[in-house]
Amino acid sequence: MVDYTQSSWKRKKGKTRMFPYANQHRDHYKLDWHRYNLKLDLMSKPPITEEQFNDHTDDISSISGSESDEEETLDTMATAQGKIFLRNVIGQVLGMYRCLLVGKKMDIDDYSALKSLQEFHKNNQWTVLMLGGGHFAGAVFKGDQPILHKTFHCYTVRAGQGGAQSARDNQTAGSHPKSAGASLRRYNETSLVQRVRDIIEIWMPEIAKSSLILYRAAGPYNRSVLFGGKTPLLDKQDPRLRTVPFSTRRPTFTEVKRIHEILSAVQVYESVDSATKLFVKLKTMDQGEQQSRRCKTKLPNVNRAKSREITERELPAPLDSVVHAENHAYNALVKSKSPKKIQQLPQKEDEASSEDDELIMTEQTISFEESLKNFDDSLTMEERNQHKKKKQSKKSKNQKLKEAEEARKRDTCEAIRSGDIERLQKILRTSVEDNKEVIKVVNERISEDGNSLLHIAALANQVGVITFLLENGADVCVKNAKQQTPYTVTPYKEARDGFKQFALDNPDKFNYNKANIPLNTLSQDDVVEKKRLQRKAKRQKEKEKKKENEIKKQEEIEKDRFLQLSDREKRALAAERRILNQNGLVISRCFLCASDMSGKVPFEYGANRFCSMDCLKAHRLRNPLILST
Repeated sequence: MVDYTQSSWKRKKGKTRMFPYANQHRDHYKLDWHRYNLKLDLMSKPPITEEQFNDHTDDISSISGSESDEEETLDTMATAQGKIFLRNVIGQVLGMYRCLLVGKKMDIDDYSALKSLQEFHKNNQWTVLMLGGGHFAGAVFKGDQPILHKTFHCYTVRAGQGGAQSARDNQTAGSHPKSAGASLRRYNETSLVQRVRDIIEIWMPEIAKSSLILYRAAGPYNRSVLFGGKTPLLDKQDPRLRTVPFSTRRPTFTEVKRIHEILSAVQVYESVDSATKLFVKLKTMDQGEQQSRRCKTKLPNVNRAKSREITERELPAPLDSVVHAENHAYNALVKSKSPKKIQQLPQKEDEASSEDDELIMTEQTISFEESLKNFDDSLTMEERNQHKKKKQSKKSKNQKLKEAEEARKRDTCEAIRSGDIERLQKILRTSVEDNKEVIKVVNERISEDGNSLLHIAALANQVGVITFLLENGADVCVKNAKQQTPYTVTPYKEARDGFKQFALDNPDKFNYNKANIPLNTLSQDDVVEKKRLQRKAKRQKEKEKKKENEIKKQEEIEKDRFLQLSDREKRALAAERRILNQNGLVISRCFLCASDMSGKVPFEYGANRFCSMDCLKAHRLRNPLILST
């Protein structure tokens, strides 16, 4: 409620206006009509109504001191961002993209916006399609969940030059490029169109249920995939079609989800002023960043010491008066400052007025004894010697501590290398008594190479010391300067077996993989059993090989004996073996080369049997007098 009968309005005729909401009440105080009534009150004139103010608006100039030609309005911001801003009854401002309510070429008013919002809530199923550079990505959303989605890519863009192959072919209608890449791109373009058509035809029942179809298809080729051909996939006159109103990245499923998330979000502002201030601030920041990028140039190196003018300064002289001292100090300050940074120093009112006053010369003596007392060389030799002794004692104390620490490390290394566990225990016990933690002492880097106590024990092949240190908290994963663990630094098998045995006894104490200690090692009994089985397998293999050699040797003996027989003896032997029909033995051999002919059809002449025609021919040439029977 605005009551013009209170306070300063008591002299006027009472005028009261009621507001149902607090936001409207606050907005009233920002109106030019309210400011104009305040000006009338200052001139002791009665306030006017809103209708009277509107009638006189043309005659009033510069009512609001905050208005300017450069002030951005909310409508201008909405047009620049492709959005629309709506205000509800409580004064809140709702911002959303304009394409969600109406098409690009349609006008919008309060009634159509309200109607679109009501329909918008009835059906929240959207379809988002993206096509570009041979990439396709599409999805159908039900609320914020994708119920269908598909992405694929075909090689259709010319590498290094860009553009589809069909666009390049249209430039040279007479002679198309005939390279393998060009042919592949032409084929992929046809394949891309067919695959997109197949996908959209499968999705068509869900697309028909969608309240909006948002698409991004840059370029004539990509738009022809969706809207070209005798039977286009999408109808250009479909009122549900909308283009994505902001720049996008490569078509992927992630980008499709991002587009849906941005478009489905509604921004809420408390009031019109807060929304306007926010957009003006963002625009000012963007302009500042662009200006800084344009003006960002490499400045030349400036030697400021040489760029200043060298002024001769007078040597200090005795001060004659307090007034002259103050004036000299002020003038020196002005001269010492750079003229680029300080244009003019403000003078005091007393100094400005003192130019007309007369100066009185007075003499004054200033004592420097107290100021220079700290620099006085009044110490005696004994005091100086005591001061030097204190410094030397501090230095010697630090030196002793350092030497003691080095001696402790040296004794520790000697105890580890000699395997003296008792001595090592005493040294470690002394270190722990000096308020050091046990684990910290055991894992201390004790050499220049960054080796710990466990490294030194492994290098010295002291298995007992290794076990002692591990039981007292030494870490097997500690690495030295060369990034080596205690297991990898030692060349001795005994030391490595000690690490392996500790890993078998304590499998959960350390990360042995990080320490490079193999966990698949076998125990001593397993190693013995494995070696026994290997020896047994080796003996069996040697027996089989020996048996094969005996069989081969017996075969050679049989061949030699058969070749020494006459043909009559060979025939008799063959007949005998056929009669005996001894299984597993050779019962038929070639009369010339003595090869096994078991299971083969022999070549014969007379009573002679051969494995091949070559053997038969050679036998005939060797025995020409034998006649066939």
